[in-house]
Parts: sequence; C-alpha cells; structure tokens
Amino acid sequence: MIAAASSVVWADNIDEARRLVNEGDYWKARQILEKEAANAKTAASPQYNYLMGVCEFETGNYDEARRLLGGAKAKGNVFAGLYLGRLAFLDYDFEKASELYDEFSRSREKSGQAPGETFEEFERQLRSAENSLNRVEDITVIDSIAVPADGFFKNYRLPRSAGKLLSPDEMPMEGHRGGAVMAFMNESGDFMMWGEPDSVGNVRLVESIRLTDGTWNDPVATPPVLNKEGYADYPFMMPDGVTLYYASDGNDSMGGYDIFVVTRDAQTGEYLQPQNVGMPFNSPHDDFMMAIDEENGIGWWATDRNLLGDKITIYVYKVNELRKNYDPDSEDVLSRARLNDYRATQSAEDREDVENLLAVVSNINPDAVEKKADFHFPKGNGTYYTSLDDFSKAPARNAMKKYLLSEESLRKEEERLDALRRRFARNHADNVRQQIIQFEKEVEQRRAELVRLRSDVYRLERGK
Repeated sequence: MIAAASSVVWADNIDEARRLVNEGDYWKARQILEKEAANAKTAASPQYNYLMGVCEFETGNYDEARRLLGGAKAKGNVFAGLYLGRLAFLDYDFEKASELYDEFSRSREKSGQAPGETFEEFERQLRSAENSLNRVEDITVIDSIAVPADGFFKNYRLPRSAGKLLSPDEMPMEGHRGGAVMAFMNESGDFMMWGEPDSVGNVRLVESIRLTDGTWNDPVATPPVLNKEGYADYPFMMPDGVTLYYASDGNDSMGGYDIFVVTRDAQTGEYLQPQNVGMPFNSPHDDFMMAIDEENGIGWWATDRNLLGDKITIYVYKVNELRKNYDPDSEDVLSRARLNDYRATQSAEDREDVENLLAVVSNINPDAVEKKADFHFPKGNGTYYTSLDDFSKAPARNAMKKYLLSEESLRKEEERLDALRRRFARNHADNVRQQIIQFEKEVEQRRAELVRLRSDVYRLERGK
C-alpha cells in the first residue's frame, strides 16, 4: 500500500511538473522535480530526465540539459530529441540539428501525430539560419566588450550627430517610462522612439514628436509589419529620418531577437518591408541594439551568443560602404558567422585602420558642440551641410533655400503663437482662443511641410 501511494504521489508530481513546463514556469517545475530526484526510480525515469532537461535548457544550463535529454532520448522519449536538436542549433551545428528534427518528425508521423507548433518554429528558425549562412557579411570587428546586460547601451560611444540612447528615467515622457528598456532620440531632440507593451503585453515600437510648445505628442504605434507576430524593441533611427534599425523576435527571426533594418517613405511615413540584416550580426541567440555612427563609419551591436550569464557582448565594427559577403564555400565561414575570434576578422591591412578607429571611439564626445555655421543640416553620411556651397547640385541648393525660408517662417509663426498664448493667459477672450487654435493647426502644417522640404533636399542632392 505504501509503495502504491508513493507511486501515485510520484505520478502526480510528474504530471504537475509537466503542466508547469507546458505553461513556461520552468523554475517552479524544477522545484517539484528536484524533490523527486533522490528517488532512484525518478532518476532513471525518461519522463523526469526529459522534463528536468527542458527546465535546464530553458534556464540556460545547456551542458546539464544535454546530459539529461540525452538520457531521456536513449530511453525512448521522442521529445527529448527535439530539444537536443535545438541545442545543436544553438551551437551552430545545423546539420546535426536537421537530422534530429527529421528524426522527431518521422517518429511523430509514424505514430499518427502532427509534429506540433514548437517543432515548426524550431525548423523555421533552422532554415532561416542556414540561408543566412550563405550570405555572411564580411566585416572588420574592431573591438569586443563584455558588459552587464542592464543598461548595456550606455557603453555605446556615439557622437551627437547619431542621436541619443536614453535610459527610461531619462525619457521626457514620465508616463511611458515603466514599460521601456531604452529609447532613441534624434540629434535635434524632436523625435523619439522606444518599445512599449500594448494592451495585451506585446512589446511594440512607438514613436512621438515634440510639439511647438515643447510637449510631446501622444505616442503612435508603428505598424505590425515591424514585429511580425513577435516583440519589437531597441530602435535606432539614422540621421536621414527614414532608415530604422531595431530588434524583433517575430517570425522572420532565426532565434530570439534578431536585428532588422527598414526604410520608411519620407512622404507618407509608411514603413516598407523590413529586412533581416543576417550574419554575423544575427545568430541563433539574442542580438539587438544596432547603432550606426555615420560620422566615423563605426557600428555597434549587442548579443548574448557568448553565454556570459548576466553579461552580454557588445561588438564594435567598421561599417562597409557597400555590403560584401564572405565566401560561403570557405572552411572558416562558420567561424566568421559566429565570431569565435573577432580578431580573425582583421586582415594585416586592417590593423592600422583598426587602431585609428579605436582611437576615434575613445575620443568621441557625445556632448560636443559643432562650430558656428550658416545652418546645421545633417548629411546622409553623418557629417553636415553648413552652407549652400556645400551642396554639389543646383536643384538641391534651391531646395535648401526653400527649406531655410520655410524654417524661418515657422519660427515667426511660433513666436506669434507664443505671443497669443501669453495674451490669452492675461485675458481669456474667445476670439484669442480661436486664433490660437487656428495658429496651432497652421504651425503643425508648417512642420509637416518642413519635413517634406527636408526630404526634397536629400533627394535632389543624391539624384534620386
């Protein structure tokens, strides 16, 4: 009777642990399983080894997970093979992962059951990684930095022209700090973007512009095309205002967060189809927060592929003017994809350039103020137009003149609006209220027109 009761308790605990694993509560499931671990029957059980192996896998203890799952698979647990395939995938052993996935699929089909959504997602990510391995970008990594994961982006050294990466407590919109992990603000301080949970807890990119009175507009959610059924976060907008880098774990990711780049139409503000930036920037692990310093030709991104516990790795690299891919038939293409040794990306000819870029990074002052100029208009490559003579094409110079006139007109209208507001504060006359409302509409229209004129300047100078 005692043995029978013990067996019932054991079975109940295993069922409870399985339920918690299915719900994603791996820590609580492990607590239940650990209480049963002293039992010899438990230690030999394929169910125990599988469930504990999944808990170890999901909490990052990959060596122990491999041991437990291997034991479970050897005793006939089919699902253990699926997770062993996942471990092979995370180790960039795509061939072994494919074999284990195929074995799992055949076993499920043989028993008349579908492989399931988890298998389909694992396999999709594997195919994505295999495709990316055929087009690994050939880059020169100039530095690798291990930093605490919390607030890691504060270690990026970006010039003022690249904008700012803000901690939540630095965001001017206090009511939106709670759900954010960081925010991007452009150089002029009138555009901000960050990731924020929606009504059901899914993190979406939102953006806001600063109004003429210094307040910030209510955040506007970006379209679903940017998250693809997953989370989207860690935005970085280029100075041109149309090229956005961000991270998403949606269904175009090869595993965890991947870095994507997307262009938005300067006229309509509509985002086009995002593109996965591929390897070596992305991996089967989490990769995020790409920031480009166009002024100095230096890029930054972060990754947890090196399994450093509560730390992550920041890579600093030389930005290619034109993308060039590493030879996919090379014996070390896998090493270049996973960045086993970032120094291997530096050729003998690169060494002097690397030293110079490292010196540039160390001397970057984000708070540096530009010298006085006729105007300060960002170029697409991170430097600035400071006079009409800086433009190489006459149509662009004419467009810049229109932009400057519109900017001056906007400034005068803002001054008149401020004067009306001060007048209304002294005398709440209805006619003044109506004038303020009308002027506010005209000012916002003028701001939109200024954005269009700015896009015209870029388009005409670049011949597009």
